[in-house]
Amino acid sequence: MIEDVWPPIQLTYLSTYLEQIGCKTLLIEGHYVDRDYVEDMAIFYARSLRAYPPYCQRMHFFKESFDDAAWRALLVRANNGNGESARMWLQDAYLGFSVIRPLPGSPIGRTVVATFGPDASEGRHREFEGIRDYAAHIGGLDLHVRGLAFQQQDQGVSACATIALWSAVHRVAPLEGLAVMTPAQITEAASRYYLPGGRSLPSEGLTVNQMCEAIRAAGLAPIVIPATSPERDRAQLLGYMRSGFAPVLAAETLTDRQGHAVCAVGAKLGPVKPQTNAALAYRDGATALEGLYIHDDRLGPYAAADIYPFTENGTTRTALRIRWPGSKDEEEHLLVRAIVVPAPAKIRLTVARMRSLGIPLANAVGVLLGSPVNLDCRYDMASSYRARAFQFDLTDDGVFTLGHGLVFSRYIGLIEISDDEGPLLDLVLDATETVANPSVLACVARRRFDAAATEAFTYLSSQLAAAFVS
Repeated sequence: MIEDVWPPIQLTYLSTYLEQIGCKTLLIEGHYVDRDYVEDMAIFYARSLRAYPPYCQRMHFFKESFDDAAWRALLVRANNGNGESARMWLQDAYLGFSVIRPLPGSPIGRTVVATFGPDASEGRHREFEGIRDYAAHIGGLDLHVRGLAFQQQDQGVSACATIALWSAVHRVAPLEGLAVMTPAQITEAASRYYLPGGRSLPSEGLTVNQMCEAIRAAGLAPIVIPATSPERDRAQLLGYMRSGFAPVLAAETLTDRQGHAVCAVGAKLGPVKPQTNAALAYRDGATALEGLYIHDDRLGPYAAADIYPFTENGTTRTALRIRWPGSKDEEEHLLVRAIVVPAPAKIRLTVARMRSLGIPLANAVGVLLGSPVNLDCRYDMASSYRARAFQFDLTDDGVFTLGHGLVFSRYIGLIEISDDEGPLLDLVLDATETVANPSVLACVARRRFDAAATEAFTYLSSQLAAAFVS
């Protein structure tokens, strides 16, 4: 089936996005075998009357201008002993790639393109923690792009939830040494035990329960958070996104109440909002989250989605206003119903439980220091945290204790307390625990404190049965 409108909106969006990030040259591989498409074809398209070819094309995008003659000259230069300089020139200009499938109605296959830069409009900034490195090989030269895989749903082996989940798994599966499931494999795993639509292929979409089944089949653990209010949803989203995960948002359209799912890849951040309760001495870092950058398979990669409150029947929920890149034109409005996070199975401590411990502790630190502090919660790898500790301004004994004297779980929970000048205190938690209180492993000072504050933090650490590292 071919869409009523040609070209599909995803092609138009991708062209607009590439223009926004400065693409000037497109290089085409005429014969490219893509794992995801081959799997889809073997399971579904090979049984169709139409003879679909088993290969695709792949387009590569560059921010420098060059033609066929310049491309040939570049390869000749590599052949004459200057391969690294040729590769570096291409690498500096490389913006990513897009697989073009021989499917008339859904040509956009696995696509990885560079993200927007860190600076947004009106003094805001962007964070893209839900991305990773991808390799591409062109003419014998190895190139890399940092982003997150996107593709268009085909409604044969995949619908919106399948594609959103596929993107999310692309981020976390490599952390655990797991293979990334193809869309066809995700749909089959999700439909193995529960088929509300009667059959798995063609795919009509997935329920949240089916998404959880697919996540478990991928070797990961699903964390499901029902959407409750903009304030709480912001905290959950920012906590998991800053941990390097890409949450799937199960939603419905405000126009016709149809189910939809998108993958949150990046965050648009403004200033942390002041505390509205004068009796509290902390500010919630999650109030800085103003919008998301999402993979929306009905539109394209890194679509801007502003977060706003939507009130219906006396209840205020989280809604998203989706826009085209570099434009204020609205494409769609979504009402978030649930947040589904594919996470490593070793992570049992949730962001909500970290916050339940972090809020009273941040308030106590703010009272102790006599000025408001900021609270943030996220996960980190213990190895990464220890590697960064050399920039923490710790004493020699503190660095040795943190690096050698304490035992951490592979994934740690972090309650980060800071002020306008930077980090103040980190509480390191065992992410394999299920209850926040007994899981504190260490309280780490992020700057030098006077004797009174040091004594107070040492006492606080003892009450949490944790080491104080300074």
